[in-house]
Amino acid sequence: MTAFGEGEGELLTLHYPKPLPMRLDRWLVAQRPEQSRARIQKFIDAGYVRVNGVMGRAKTPLRPGDEVQLWMPPPEPLPYLLAEDIPLDVLFEDRHLIVLNKPAGLTVHPAPGNKDGTLVNALLHHCPDLPGIGGEMRPGIVHRLDKDTTGCIVVAKSQEALVKLQVQIQKRIASRQYLAVIHGVPKADEGTVIGAIGRHPIDRKKYAVVSEGGRHACTHWKLVERLGDYSLLRFKLDTGRTHQIRVHCAHLGHPIVGDVTYSRCRKLPLELPGQALHAVHLGLDHPISGERLVFEAPLPETFERLLAVLRRRLQTGAVTSPGPLAMAEQNLHAFIAAVRKDPALQEQLSTTAAADADEVAAIARASGFALGPKDLVNHADGALVEYQDEDYFMKPRWWELVG
Repeated sequence: MTAFGEGEGELLTLHYPKPLPMRLDRWLVAQRPEQSRARIQKFIDAGYVRVNGVMGRAKTPLRPGDEVQLWMPPPEPLPYLLAEDIPLDVLFEDRHLIVLNKPAGLTVHPAPGNKDGTLVNALLHHCPDLPGIGGEMRPGIVHRLDKDTTGCIVVAKSQEALVKLQVQIQKRIASRQYLAVIHGVPKADEGTVIGAIGRHPIDRKKYAVVSEGGRHACTHWKLVERLGDYSLLRFKLDTGRTHQIRVHCAHLGHPIVGDVTYSRCRKLPLELPGQALHAVHLGLDHPISGERLVFEAPLPETFERLLAVLRRRLQTGAVTSPGPLAMAEQNLHAFIAAVRKDPALQEQLSTTAAADADEVAAIARASGFALGPKDLVNHADGALVEYQDEDYFMKPRWWELVG
């Protein structure tokens, strides 16, 4: 770092006014709320804080009238972060923050094995006069969106904006809403999922709703539109855990269309670049002026095409509408009637191996009934199955659940 008071930077001179002593680090944090406690500690350790002309320490007690000088040097460039000319869809920008409509396929922040081609690289090119965050020449990521999730994301352009925006996220002053197309149709029109999220117990690259060791997560959802075998849902987050909406949808048994991580491989209505999940709404208070700002990100073209295809299927009758039992449903009822009359078949279906929907369908076909696993999963909006570990399993004695 630069020597005390030399070169470009900001030199602050403050006077301690309180009648009782107070630690230097604690008082400085209170005076400079735009700086984190860790950042203030770095200033002190680097010798950039002096009390009455003498280098201070974190535990230095301040007394009435003490003069405190704080030198804040300019931000340092990060050699591994390079500016890249990547197009950005800017919804709003001033010298404190920028709000973007992020496209699918764009990772937010560099990470091992992915050090370029990110949103941060694009922002460094877009904001050549960036004042820096945490003493480094970089934008401040307030919250993240998954690589293939699209929509509203806010990024701070100063340390003060970053700290204040992060507080808004934590205290739910900022509002975030998402739209997603899911497999199936929920039984209710709205609901709330409360389930702690942690690393998947088997696949550590994934997340799951866990009973121990996870972090509290709460997702509110509301049905917007029924689309045959699919649904359009709107989500509101109380928390912001990694993959939260995707994990909670899979936990409900209604994974997001196109989500190759949390849904089984299925034939999709059309090719998608990733999960059909879009951050459609973002509301926040401006970190400096306090003005309420609300942003709406238009749906990406692939999301619009997906909705158009599903709506067209409904209009043309390509999706079976409620009415007389379809052939698969008739076969399912016939198979259930046979199971109820045959104790040996019931015993076979009660084994652990037969809990899988694919295995049950195979047993049905071996018994002369033309059934597929999808017929079992889709019956009565999934009333016969439970979704666990990326697969559908039949509920115990499921044949007794059908009226």
